[in-house]
Amino acid sequence: MNQYSNKEKNISHPDYDLMWTTIEKEAYKRRVNLKSSQKPTGYRAKAIPISILFTFFLLVAIPVFASMTIDWDRIGGRGVASAINNGIGQQYDLQSASSGVTMNLSGVVTDGEKMKMLISLDTSIDLSKYTGFATEKNILKDESDSKAKVYGSLGYDPESQKLIGVYETPDTLKDGTKEYTFEAQNLVFYRDRDVSLKSSLTVGDTIVTGVTQYPTIHIESVNHSANQTVIRYKIASSPSDMGRGNPHLVVHEGSQVLEAIPTLLSSEGTDLLIEQVFDITEKEWTNANLHLGYIEEAERILATWKFDFVADGKKASESIYTKKLYTNPEFREKTGVTLDQLKITPLDLQILIDEEGSLNKGIIHYNTAQLVIDDNTITGGKTLIGNDRGGYQHLFQFESPEWYQNWSDVPMKLILKDAVVEKRDTTKNWIHLNEPKKQKQYTKLTVDGLEIQFSYYRDGEKLIVESYSKTPSFRGVNQTTLRINGKEVVPEVTPKGMVSSGIYIDTYKGIPLDGRIELNPGIYKYSDPHRNVEVKL
Repeated sequence: MNQYSNKEKNISHPDYDLMWTTIEKEAYKRRVNLKSSQKPTGYRAKAIPISILFTFFLLVAIPVFASMTIDWDRIGGRGVASAINNGIGQQYDLQSASSGVTMNLSGVVTDGEKMKMLISLDTSIDLSKYTGFATEKNILKDESDSKAKVYGSLGYDPESQKLIGVYETPDTLKDGTKEYTFEAQNLVFYRDRDVSLKSSLTVGDTIVTGVTQYPTIHIESVNHSANQTVIRYKIASSPSDMGRGNPHLVVHEGSQVLEAIPTLLSSEGTDLLIEQVFDITEKEWTNANLHLGYIEEAERILATWKFDFVADGKKASESIYTKKLYTNPEFREKTGVTLDQLKITPLDLQILIDEEGSLNKGIIHYNTAQLVIDDNTITGGKTLIGNDRGGYQHLFQFESPEWYQNWSDVPMKLILKDAVVEKRDTTKNWIHLNEPKKQKQYTKLTVDGLEIQFSYYRDGEKLIVESYSKTPSFRGVNQTTLRINGKEVVPEVTPKGMVSSGIYIDTYKGIPLDGRIELNPGIYKYSDPHRNVEVKL
């Protein structure tokens, strides 16, 4: 499709939902593998009625979490448990039993944005045999019969011999009092599978795996550069799968097993489009022994666990402490943001910020965000809260290692480092291209002190542009821009994986190749250590 004009609309951005889904899957899988390597001892589950009525009040003084021996930090629940330990939210010892499995509700905390619940399950099944666990159809229903999905993941805690999880849903309680019903159905157990692929994996091949869950793999592309191999493939799956089984290729070299993070890319149909970047050469790839790895459902317990409760949240959405922040001009110049407010909620510490950055001037992303509280340094990150209707708020978010009675006297310092600048400036940085041919032609351009090299060639009626750089601070081109006979055009939007191969490929379709063609690096990124900054709050 010809993509003249309307160019801002066609500027691509990462699919953050897919990206974070993949990251979380990989992180979760590694956590579970670590835990499941420790075998639990036997224990006996309690027999409790299936439905229990209880009442809780948020933000009231309660005893310390004395009876709780579960390591909630294994599943990302340290902040919730810490809040409950300090009288924020409510702890419980409540159970619902079904089909030989007892679900426990240990605590609930809200902060005006999220409601988080600490959940654990007791079962006589040997949990060490499995690598993943989940409950299905987790629903929170209020008194008006309005339903909200509840999200969460379960992990095995060998010390308590339980499955533990933090379940989360939007906070609809706010400052009111409501009756709720939380219901979870079916406990599913997963295990890792590894299947050897006998066929060679070359472009155009379709491999029959012999696996019902993922029966075929079709190789879309294989690209080699330096010591890396980038492969894209489509894997057949059911419409309901949506990548939940985390299918991916694994390279076996003798006794070594080489992994590469799979990126699930957007695609049409039910087939999954996946990209992986392996740190192997073209020769090593040719001789590689390839396997398909995935997670399969190993066992399922059909059951329903149900809790009815009344929640009083008069202060649930109030902050524990707020403080107006001052931003000096130097901080604003380095970071591109203005600090607005320090906000301490029942679940985390937030530094609210205002952003006025643009791609033209450069948007600054920090890979490391730290908060120093007294002598404790905690790591957090930049995120968003809010929604389309109410607008979004940018902020740096942190979990506190401890709580204070008087936050106003606590010294704090924000540290931002490992800065990456993302820019796109089409008012300059143009270079003329010769008429494209089938053979590659080369040119280069220096922007912001970075030498970016380009190769370009014809592929039928398409123009292919490859971008790369040997400058150590260069972090890649996300999307180039052409100017053809004075009109700007961007390439077709193609999904890109999370792991960079060092060479960035853009494809232009439906453009005249015999006109005057100029090239701009478009969206490019580079690291800038001079933007590292520390500021007292």
